Amino acid sequence: MGIDYNRWWHLKDETLGEELKGYIKMIEEDYLVYSGTTSQLHVSKLSNGSVNSIVNEILEQQGSWSIIYYNQKLKKLFIGRDVFGRQSLVFNFESMIFGCRTKPETSGKWIEIPFGQVTVFSLDSTDPVIYSYLDEYPENVLDGYFSGSDISRIVVNKKHGLLNVSRSTGGEIDSFNTKDLFQKVIDATKILLKNYHESHVAVCLSGGVDSTFVAHVVHSSVPENMQIDLINVAFGNSEKECEQAPDRKRARKALESFRTAYPTRQFRLILVNVDSQTLEVNRKESISDAAQPASSVLDDSLSCVLWFAVRAEGVDSENQQSVRSPATTCLLGSGADELLAGYARHRTRFEKEQIPENVAEECENELRRLGSRNGGRDARVAAQLGKTILSPLLEDTVVTWLNALPVDSKWDLSLPRGVGEKQLLRETVKMLGSPYDAPKQAMQFGSRMAKMSNAGDNSIKGSDKSPHLLKTDVN
Repeated sequence: MGIDYNRWWHLKDETLGEELKGYIKMIEEDYLVYSGTTSQLHVSKLSNGSVNSIVNEILEQQGSWSIIYYNQKLKKLFIGRDVFGRQSLVFNFESMIFGCRTKPETSGKWIEIPFGQVTVFSLDSTDPVIYSYLDEYPENVLDGYFSGSDISRIVVNKKHGLLNVSRSTGGEIDSFNTKDLFQKVIDATKILLKNYHESHVAVCLSGGVDSTFVAHVVHSSVPENMQIDLINVAFGNSEKECEQAPDRKRARKALESFRTAYPTRQFRLILVNVDSQTLEVNRKESISDAAQPASSVLDDSLSCVLWFAVRAEGVDSENQQSVRSPATTCLLGSGADELLAGYARHRTRFEKEQIPENVAEECENELRRLGSRNGGRDARVAAQLGKTILSPLLEDTVVTWLNALPVDSKWDLSLPRGVGEKQLLRETVKMLGSPYDAPKQAMQFGSRMAKMSNAGDNSIKGSDKSPHLLKTDVN
């Protein structure tokens, strides 16, 4: 059962009672709201189980998911999100409302339900129990979550292949692994899109190696008559400024390579140019509410880039006519940096220690805190536009395979930037005939969103609180 992103589940209304316990007492049958991109979960699988068997069934689910489930017989409520936190689920303790998005006019503080766990709330006790894939969480993730209760946490040993990265060496970047990577992501993408039957599908295309790879994957995963809309966002107060954005130049080169490789496929590059006035109007009216309860400068920057990309309203790069993609699903290259040592901190650690295996430890740390970063926020931003975003590189089968490879089958940080990081992915993109050697550039910089938003103030840090995302409680 898919979650309705425009609906909230109110636990204090006249139908469900004044308190959470009152709400639970009044429900006479099981109640399940489950959102899964590649899995389905039915009440029949849960209704007759014990707490442990229900938790195990939920935590066994593949792909991204979020859940709200009440078991009438056990008088227990189960809430949770997948290991990488790709679905959104937020809760307002004061108003006792669950939802996939915050409700701006609601008083009280919204928090994001923590990723990688299922929390069990019982009628018999005010203290919930968290069943988690993780033995520890990044700092602040659990702050404010049932803060008035004595939370017990139980580690459930599942998803080992998603959270543990092999330290082995002795591999190599070869044609077998590049072909395997391409095929495994195609297989995962076909499953993600198996029920998608629109005439267009979209890819957020920065022109970097991650999104370029995903565009190749999408071509090999969808019917030939489906048009692929490639969405590129640039920020500037003139067309000339937008055209100077690094992502714009890279996207045009990527498009040329796609058309050469796949001459019968209909590709359309939609150029989204965002000036400062357009940014401010849409950030105030839409984006800031969509991103909540995310609150940092980085959250603001990434939310703005993604919102304009998913909205997909711009001009056709071929004829400059105004267009808006009808695609309801947009694919991203998220996960490549965590899986394949793409961040600057991976290179910094290697240069300091010169131990390839320690880079694997750093990647493992990234995967374990991935759920505290983009997923829920990005899902809320897309949902406000009635869209779905998918990240095929983060599907279970892909992550498990990559994590098991020797480190030197994936990267070589003794090589220069633009070569050694994400080397397996770069070699795959090279095999496919697209540009593959651009150094990583975060999308807020490649699109020049940060330059416009920060107005040249280099003292602003991504971790700072964003004035655009601050929310005053409604009285």
